Amino acid sequence: MNRFFFDLAAKTYVQYDYRGREFSDPDEVRSFAELLALDMGCIDDQDRAVEVQVRNIHGKQLFSVPIPQPNLIAA
Repeated sequence: MNRFFFDLAAKTYVQYDYRGREFSDPDEVRSFAELLALDMGCIDDQDRAVEVQVRNIHGKQLFSVPIPQPNLIAA
């Protein structure tokens, strides 16, 4: 199992995930990041995050997933 961290990045700040989650399959990591991005896309806030950044245990950013705009999400 490897630990991954899912940070929420806005234009002016990054909200760091200090706990992380453990996954054994890289596909599960991407799926969780995409699900988190969809969930965060439902928040209607002016200063909300624009992407989920995924880091490994060493702090290296592996990839990011954009958070969709609220008006682009189907109900």
